[in-house]
Amino acid sequence: MGSVYRARRVLLLDEVAIKVIRVDDALPAVRDRFVRESRAAAGTHHPNIVGVLDFYLDSTRAPLLSLELLNGPSVKDEIASRGWLDVDDVRRIVPPLCSALHLAHGNRIVHRDLKPANIVRHDFAGGERVYKIVDFGIANLREATDETRLTRADQFIGTIAYASPEQLTAGAIDQRSDVYSLGVVVFEMLTGRVPFDGPDTVAIVTAHLSSRAPRPSQFRADLPAWVDVVVERALSKRPEDRWQTMAEFGAAIAAGDGRPAAAAEGPPSALLATYDIQERIGPGRLGSEVFRGVHRALGHPVAIRMLRPSGQRNWDGVRARFLREARTLQLGHPSIIQVRDYGEEGDLVYVVTEFILGPSLRELLIETGPLAWPRLQPLLVQLVDAARALHRRHGLLCGLTPDIIRVARATGDEEERLMISTAGIWQAQDLLATLQEQTLRGLGLADEELRYIAPELLTGQAADLRSDVFTMGVLAYEMATGRLPYDAVSMPALLGTMLKGKPADPIAQQPTLPASASAALLRALRPEPDERFAGAKEFGAALFR
Repeated sequence: MGSVYRARRVLLLDEVAIKVIRVDDALPAVRDRFVRESRAAAGTHHPNIVGVLDFYLDSTRAPLLSLELLNGPSVKDEIASRGWLDVDDVRRIVPPLCSALHLAHGNRIVHRDLKPANIVRHDFAGGERVYKIVDFGIANLREATDETRLTRADQFIGTIAYASPEQLTAGAIDQRSDVYSLGVVVFEMLTGRVPFDGPDTVAIVTAHLSSRAPRPSQFRADLPAWVDVVVERALSKRPEDRWQTMAEFGAAIAAGDGRPAAAAEGPPSALLATYDIQERIGPGRLGSEVFRGVHRALGHPVAIRMLRPSGQRNWDGVRARFLREARTLQLGHPSIIQVRDYGEEGDLVYVVTEFILGPSLRELLIETGPLAWPRLQPLLVQLVDAARALHRRHGLLCGLTPDIIRVARATGDEEERLMISTAGIWQAQDLLATLQEQTLRGLGLADEELRYIAPELLTGQAADLRSDVFTMGVLAYEMATGRLPYDAVSMPALLGTMLKGKPADPIAQQPTLPASASAALLRALRPEPDERFAGAKEFGAALFR
């Protein structure tokens, strides 16, 4: 946006930095954005944010911004000279930056251009060393005021190598976008390189959107295991899978531990007395976190899903879904993930299930692409059989997604096996009570499970066996083609697409699919429940004819 000069104030005789916007860019919109930088930074006072001293317009109405002068190098310069930073240095530098950004986010300011060049060191005469964030010039004030947004929805502002996926796709931006960008910075601080690189902009953008971030330990064998856990979470593609606040991210780095607070702090509990909680596996639905664990007495490996109240969701509705899932999955079946324990401690709810060694179905599809019929058929047989078992126990799998399905790898005489759970949705209010605010307001489709839920639930009706047929149809279609039969950017748009009921013929994308199976999938995906199969048994009979 301009140039920065070292300057001296003629009355106070102290040194400052003067940021001058380029005259060629001094158009009203650009000038207004520069003014916004002044207001955003000046109104956010923190030791780790560069201080704004004053704002001027020169004789040509080009803006000038007077800033605190920082005397040290940027983090970019330090990485260039040192190769990478020690873990102790990162643990010392990053948490205060997280605190500064957490304050900015509380003031409804998102930086949107975090990178090593925008983190600058200042050495005080007494020997104290502080790192400060500079350049809030593209900060997005998310206030619902009558001010005109200065950045169009389709206009990207930021630095590609550090941009979040939602920035690159013109999605909704909030504090979690800054978490992602700072995650890239931390990765570079520890390894000397960014996680996503390529020969051109297209390659870098593609990697941000579709490639899983490498672990920092792939480039430095001396890094502790917690680094991979903490950074991997910050670099999650979906905002809901990341650290939800800068405070959480900073606390994880400061503690040097990717485990949940329930395991690292707090009084003794039945959960901690029974299970040894180990590393984080990944995010779970409804904002939960999944951890690997071991039953202390029996030595059995388990997966522990923990959830605490979130301001974005109806806690009573979430708790009800967790409890319903725990009760439903008390069922012995080779393709159903069995719940071994359930409990509540204060504001913590947890579900303990058997630990499945293998990827999620989502990870498998990313790794292999669409599944040809010889591999797909046995997995669908298992899916249909598991659904029938649930239905006999008056349970439903409505809302089941590839993210909560595990695929146990084939070993010895054991075949590859699909392991399902349940989303705990029985009626429309179970779903509506737990949707995120962004989805409810029509600003995006933040709840992935909506893409797998029958349209009747989206219109307020209760689920039944035919709703599960629809969910199985969506899953089978995606496994066969690598694509969703219905998709959209908001819940109303998704419902409208579903009600049209015209997904593309899956055979066109998966030639190995038998014609009878293709016809069965298209019937399972019809918008009217009466036009689908009556249940899993009938769906299976048509699918494997």
